[in-house]
Amino acid sequence: MTDLRDATSRAVAALRAHGPMTRAELARRTGLPKSTVSGVTAALLANGTLEETGAAAAPVRPGDPRAGRGRGRPGTLLTLDARRGEVVGVEFGASHVRARVVDAGHGQGPGAVRRLPLAYGAGDALDATLDLVRELTARPGAAPLLGVGLALALGLGTYRPPVPTRPRGMRQGWEDLDLPAALADALGVPVVADNDANCAARAELLWGAARPYEDLVLVKLHAGVGGAVVIDRQVQTGRRGGAGEFGHVPVDPRGPLCRCGGRGCLEVYAGVPAVLAALAVQHGRLPTPREVLEGAAAGDPACRRALRDAGEATGQVAAWLCNALNPQAIVLTGALAGAGELLAGPVRESVARTALPLNADVDVVIGTLGRDAGPLGAGALALASVPV
Repeated sequence: MTDLRDATSRAVAALRAHGPMTRAELARRTGLPKSTVSGVTAALLANGTLEETGAAAAPVRPGDPRAGRGRGRPGTLLTLDARRGEVVGVEFGASHVRARVVDAGHGQGPGAVRRLPLAYGAGDALDATLDLVRELTARPGAAPLLGVGLALALGLGTYRPPVPTRPRGMRQGWEDLDLPAALADALGVPVVADNDANCAARAELLWGAARPYEDLVLVKLHAGVGGAVVIDRQVQTGRRGGAGEFGHVPVDPRGPLCRCGGRGCLEVYAGVPAVLAALAVQHGRLPTPREVLEGAAAGDPACRRALRDAGEATGQVAAWLCNALNPQAIVLTGALAGAGELLAGPVRESVARTALPLNADVDVVIGTLGRDAGPLGAGALALASVPV
């Protein structure tokens, strides 16, 4: 017999981690009997912990013939009452700190950004984060702050376990500052952190392109190349938090040197710096990412070729991932994902050419959340970590 208190805790934890869902989905996600879920949700609705928010509209995979058809009577969505609290998700970029509010019901709240100099120090990051959190939570009508989540590049600060490292190009101080602990002390709420690509995957699962999928791989093509592995809608972080570092899978073992010390890593072919460097001769200088995307959209052949090369290299690694994991989808995010089908198309073609036929039946989609994916995913991490 299931203990009622335990069943209630499991239901609330599932809703915090996975967002609004029907009673049937809640039973599947928690493993609780449907009768128990019915009783628990009735009690939580009565005391105001839960709300009913209308009929569920199940997301449909691209190309699914069921799209637009009736699929039976949808269940009613249950969500945690947004007024019970909110979290703030924070992402640290190369020259900025970006924050976004997420409420207890997984509603997206306001955001803010602080611009910082390149190679800013840990103290700068701490001060900017405190300013952002205090600004966002001081607004009229803000719910109580439940926690803060941080989206960190690998090596930027400490997350799990605390490994004192300083990212390339950053100022001194990162080795000596446990950023989550310092923020928790200053704000008086729990602070959790994870890799920025893992956070992006959580956001795309809850609000973006990954919603229709249970198993997927996310590849983030940005200044560096990272990624995330999702199985049964759970981000797999690995033993030390380093899972998903696809940027350092070799495309060519005799290729150019990578910052990691290896040769021919995906990052030296598909990272933003590699794409910009490939176009520098034509432009007479390093173009900006926006110039590359705009040029490609306007039909510039060199820009299109640079993006195709990056996509083909990404597809080569994605094919290996498909053979290893057999996911339903490859989700592309980061600055280069702004190229849309000009990037996704070559990735899809490379996967079809390279992966085993059994594993090549995979959707290749562009993430829909853009620059908000990191902070929203960090908020989702914080919300899932709030003690029940």
